[in-house]
Amino acid sequence: MISRPPISYKKWGQCGKYFEWQDHHVFYQRGGNGEALLTIHGFPTCSWDWAWVSKALVSQFHMIVPDLLDYGRTLNSLKKTCTIMDQADMLDALMAHRGMDEVHILAHDVGDTVAQELIARHNESSLSFRIKSALFLNGGMLPAHHRPRKVQTLLAGPLGPVISRVAGKGKMLDGFASVFGPHTKPTDVSLDEFWPAMVGVNGRGAFARRIRYMAERIMHAERWKNALRDAQLPMMLVNGVDDPVSGGHAADAIEKELPNIKVVRLPGIGHFPQIEAPEAVAELVDEFHKCIVRNGYVRPSELKAAQGFSL
Repeated sequence: MISRPPISYKKWGQCGKYFEWQDHHVFYQRGGNGEALLTIHGFPTCSWDWAWVSKALVSQFHMIVPDLLDYGRTLNSLKKTCTIMDQADMLDALMAHRGMDEVHILAHDVGDTVAQELIARHNESSLSFRIKSALFLNGGMLPAHHRPRKVQTLLAGPLGPVISRVAGKGKMLDGFASVFGPHTKPTDVSLDEFWPAMVGVNGRGAFARRIRYMAERIMHAERWKNALRDAQLPMMLVNGVDDPVSGGHAADAIEKELPNIKVVRLPGIGHFPQIEAPEAVAELVDEFHKCIVRNGYVRPSELKAAQGFSL
């Protein structure tokens, strides 16, 4: 069973700020002292996912925690489909708006894919800021090893716009809960709290627009894999191995195909490590960054796993 969030979704929204970007009213949280940490959430939720770990991390970092375009409280006034390239453009503009020259990245799920595009631009020296490190949680970084759930496949198909509007709330939440670990699933009460975070201000129709990222991953697979392969910066994957979508099988593939990324496995944890095992994730973020401070560029062999978790 997951712990209750330290702050409700409603209160999370009451203490944020907004940034105008093209036709979007972008919601974001910020706070804390230290080096900048940009957190990028996943599908189908929003920045509130980071509430479980933000209290531990805000004492170490100046955190910038946005809702991606068409997610959460970020208003998509024209209801347009936003690409991964759009997301990267917006985050680049947000970092410039906040005056950030250097950032660390902590990403999850589709946020991993957005981070891959940012890293590709970093490698090309076309970003307004420098990426100092990247820590990934479960996501489809290698699309050949991504196993979408049935509801994701349906939403990504030609009937996706219809399904997003008519699918029952209960079935949608059941599908969401199915990617958590066997002993870390939300209770009925806490599961219901995720619904407004999933629907956001743009309504249920946003589900079918957001899921287009799965096709983009295939289209840009080589670019985004090469971005990770060529990056000269510290990178680590923290993987909940019981995730049916991008769990242990994906971690194995990344370890084999991208040996410059350190892989740490969390047994019994599913798709949302930051919610299911927030203490472990915060500990690993802390260890990862302490190692960077000590050693600069971190080779995979130089980083130890958090106590109690296997490599």
